[in-house]
Amino acid sequence: MIKDCPHGREPSDCEATEYGHYSRSPSSLSPHTIRRGAITYPLREDIPEKILSDRCDVSSDILERHYDRRTDREKMEQRRDFIEDL
Repeated sequence: MIKDCPHGREPSDCEATEYGHYSRSPSSLSPHTIRRGAITYPLREDIPEKILSDRCDVSSDILERHYDRRTDREKMEQRRDFIEDL
């Protein structure tokens, strides 16, 4: 069953419906985008960077540079909450 395309394409003519071409859909996400979200979410939930770095097999430097999408304000608030709990 072919569903309507959310991008206004005709499903029978759309190249993104063919095996190996799914990434051509505007709705597709790269694995890197999904990995970035899977790493940023636990950081926002206060999982320590060192634990996440080990779990995701990524250095702390690369984690911070490429995967951590928390804002400076989010990081500041997390530090403040941590210090207040001491």
